[in-house]
Amino acid sequence: MYNVCDVVSDNALSALVQQVKAHVKNGSSGVGFAVHNDNSLDQLSSSCMRHLLELRSKTEKPFTTATMFDSMLSYLQDISTIQHDFEQHAMPVASKANAQMVWNALICRMFDDATMQQVQEWLYISLYCLSRLIKTHSSEMGHLLQGFTELTNYEDDASCEDTESDVFAIYEQISRDSNAMSSFVSAFIHSCKLLVEIRALAYLQITIKQAVDRIIEDKVQSHAQQWEVPCLEAICAEMSNIATMLDALLPPPTQSHLKYVEDQVYTQFAQLRVHELFGIIIDYPDSKAAIDDLRLCVQRHRSMYKIAYSLRASIQERLLHPGATTSDILTQYISAIRCLRLLDPSSTMLEIVARPIREYLRTRDNTVSCIVQDMVSEESGLFEDMANQTSDTSAVNGRAEGVVFDEDCSQPWEPLPVEAKTIYKTAQRRDADVLSLLVSIYDTQDIFVDEFEAYLAKQLLNSVDFDTEREIKQVEMMKLRFGAEALERCEVMLKDVADSKRIWHNANTNEADNAYSTLVISRQFWQQQQQQTATNEQFVLPPQMSYVRDRFAKTFEALRPARKLDWRDSQSLLDICIEVQGRSIKVNDVRPAQAAVLFAFQETPRMSLHEVAQVMESSEDFVLPRVRFWQTRGVLREAGNVFETVEVSPDDVADDNRAQDMVSNSDEEEEEEAGPPEADAQSEALRMHFNYIVGMLTNFGPLPLDRIHSMLGMFIPGDTTTPDELRAFLTQMVREDQLDMSGGMYKLK
Repeated sequence: MYNVCDVVSDNALSALVQQVKAHVKNGSSGVGFAVHNDNSLDQLSSSCMRHLLELRSKTEKPFTTATMFDSMLSYLQDISTIQHDFEQHAMPVASKANAQMVWNALICRMFDDATMQQVQEWLYISLYCLSRLIKTHSSEMGHLLQGFTELTNYEDDASCEDTESDVFAIYEQISRDSNAMSSFVSAFIHSCKLLVEIRALAYLQITIKQAVDRIIEDKVQSHAQQWEVPCLEAICAEMSNIATMLDALLPPPTQSHLKYVEDQVYTQFAQLRVHELFGIIIDYPDSKAAIDDLRLCVQRHRSMYKIAYSLRASIQERLLHPGATTSDILTQYISAIRCLRLLDPSSTMLEIVARPIREYLRTRDNTVSCIVQDMVSEESGLFEDMANQTSDTSAVNGRAEGVVFDEDCSQPWEPLPVEAKTIYKTAQRRDADVLSLLVSIYDTQDIFVDEFEAYLAKQLLNSVDFDTEREIKQVEMMKLRFGAEALERCEVMLKDVADSKRIWHNANTNEADNAYSTLVISRQFWQQQQQQTATNEQFVLPPQMSYVRDRFAKTFEALRPARKLDWRDSQSLLDICIEVQGRSIKVNDVRPAQAAVLFAFQETPRMSLHEVAQVMESSEDFVLPRVRFWQTRGVLREAGNVFETVEVSPDDVADDNRAQDMVSNSDEEEEEEAGPPEADAQSEALRMHFNYIVGMLTNFGPLPLDRIHSMLGMFIPGDTTTPDELRAFLTQMVREDQLDMSGGMYKLK
């Protein structure tokens, strides 16, 4: 039905009355009676219309307080009184059917837009108060509504309704005592009966639905951002009580209110959760309850394609851009895989959403390294997935792309949708597990094996105690994923460490030797060492260091006569304790070349750069960065054209160094150096980028390491700094009191 009250004018109403009288005169109604006065019905209807319009003009003030319920009841009672008078006076001049036709026209004119709006506001506030009273006073409301509806009990801990609204204030007035509550319920029931009695219900169907829609919207929006607990069932139970009551008091002509309410709840709730889906995926698995609710909506309305394309657009806008780190993108992608497979076991939605993510990840240089880091990090979900693999997973080695099928899916099997045939490129990817989907971003798994080999080599080279328990576990898990043959190099690396530990025990015969450990590696099996050339600048070790090294070499050659050691000073590390005028300075992770400079000054406390180079039998370009290394730590200082050991306090040395801008000079010399990627050289080279880092922290505030690394790659194309090298440099800046670090975030002092 449509509201045509603005269309029915006084002339049209008079014309309708004339048609009724003509209809009666012709006798076509089948009911014969004498019309005593042709103008009686016309005059009666006009008089009735005037009374109705006068009544409407008196009630045009909006209802805003708890008294609105009594006001609406009084308003409807007055209309009912006019109706009874009209029917009583119409009885002598027209049949009952004709009188009803005229009355319907009068009511149509009576309920104009303003009146409809008032009725909608009254009904909305009434339903709001009823729903809250049913939830908070279930036993009392069950007694008051007995005979009209059977209330459904439910629990809803996630609702967060607006307690500051005017409607809530009205509810509080009603819920203060049982008398006010009983009066409200009685007024509402009586008003509904009067709406049916005055035959206004046919013109109010849209108004009723609009009021119900507002209630549903309030209930749904009150559960926004509530992802930890299920919400849909509570909303449906709450609204079913309202719908059942409306079906009893204001019966619709066609579809029941209960069916309409169920459809609207699922529709509006699905719209809310789809709008929040990006955030729900970020919070997974804490938001699993929200995914379960959304799955029920998807199953009811079959709207998974619309949801998938909406989520894909949101991800492209909010995630796939240079400001997001690769680690964040991968984390979101992994959560999306798990969430969308709960929503759609056929994985069709996942394929729609994942395609732009996979394409974008292929353009990132550090995607493979980030995936491998997640695979070996014990805090990540990928590590748990790999650790939970059984020996049956080894059967994957014969499958393309290392695909492992997900056997944890508890959803019943469903055939692949017809639309999915044009979406999927391979049938395997539909049931592949998370790690297999990540590996399949690229056409081959070899790049992941190579990256893991580089990671393993770095971990083993940095280990000084030959403890490889963690690395052995990682290799075994990778073998289950990629096969034993692909991890042969890693097996050799672990064997080299075990052999080195045995040789080290045989070579070290006294306590002093135990402070010196040596890792002997097979160069052809260590990828990182193959990429490094042997053209490094040479220097002579001091006797204190060469003595221990030569003795170990003799022991090794005695045990392995067919092999010869090639020392790699760029990978060697020392811990040194320096005594300067009664104070002790401990420096860790010192390179042999840096230690050789210190030993040279131990023999001669004052030397020029040329003299230091002669002692070490090396070039000045090679020696200068090593001298600067000790200068920045307050052990050496520059006096004219010579360097000397410090004889004053470290604070004075630091002030003197800052005054002469020694760190800046070290940067310029380090930039000209050629050689292996040593830690100190890399740290000095990174000082060139420090201005970029300062700019980032100034503009964006505290930043984590991965964000700084990602933005450096944007600002300095071709930069090859690894996250570990950047971390070491930032740690040095913290030690030099130029940066602060708190909670994994770096910030300016």
